[in-house]
Amino acid sequence: MAIQQFGKWDLRGVSDHALRRAEEYYTSGSRPARAERAASVILLREAPLRVYMMRHVTGGPFADSKTATVVNRYGFPSGIHKPDDADVASTGVREVEEETGSMVALQRAWARWLTPEYEPDRYDVWIYVATLAEGFQPRANPREPEYATWLGPEQAVCQYGGQMSMPEATALAELSNFTTVGEVFAAAEQRPMEPLLPRLNYNFDPPRLLLPGEENYPEYATTIAEATSGW
Repeated sequence: MAIQQFGKWDLRGVSDHALRRAEEYYTSGSRPARAERAASVILLREAPLRVYMMRHVTGGPFADSKTATVVNRYGFPSGIHKPDDADVASTGVREVEEETGSMVALQRAWARWLTPEYEPDRYDVWIYVATLAEGFQPRANPREPEYATWLGPEQAVCQYGGQMSMPEATALAELSNFTTVGEVFAAAEQRPMEPLLPRLNYNFDPPRLLLPGEENYPEYATTIAEATSGW
């Protein structure tokens, strides 16, 4: 079962703004928008294991995941797939270069998430783990992140989890179980890449997000995921 709570942060909760959007969506009988392809890249280094955290003043594919206005949102180099990108993995490599001035050496897919169907702007986001090419050190692009630093995964999610998206905070919580880059890459090779579509469950008060395979997750949601993904 995917992580639900980490430190003081509830990784399955949603904002009041999101609940209102969900209510409007479900009562109107709307159909979910098709998701655009996007990528987010967690840069790793050691020892000990560290991730490159960034604070953005504007959102990317995870914008508005917790608040109505994106302010000081923490996360990773990320962006939407462009026509010139060979594939979504190339999108991640390009975003790292644009946002940090660095080149990726190794990259592996870690997870794939779909924005909930009630959101008007939806993304099919591949989260990657990566290392930088030898000799490169990330430098914050003044037009992109407002702040950036290397932190341990556990410290990063405990400190900033409340200002991150559910997918990115969940990825950090999962990475906190590893001590080396090699362990992370080995684990990435074994992870399934079926898209995860969070679904609101109103049996909780307040409502909470469920993921595929969990109790009370509707089977038909898998069809929604397949029909609206960015592929």
